[in-house]
Amino acid sequence: MNQSHVDEYASSGTSPGPMLLDIKAAARVLSATPWAVRSLLWDNKIPFVKIGRRHLIDPADLRAYIAREKSGGIA
Repeated sequence: MNQSHVDEYASSGTSPGPMLLDIKAAARVLSATPWAVRSLLWDNKIPFVKIGRRHLIDPADLRAYIAREKSGGIA
């Protein structure tokens, strides 16, 4: 995300939702368990940002993962 997008997000009057999802939220998005999402992170199938002890996931990366899986896992 470039700086103009960050500025636009910070100054917008409406909240478009979280920029990053925790493991439980990512599990809900994927209709999976938190342990299944952890496994995807540990296997480097979905990128994540680690802040403290929390692993956070960009929703765009979840969409990319779904698209890869739909196309047979070919990147």
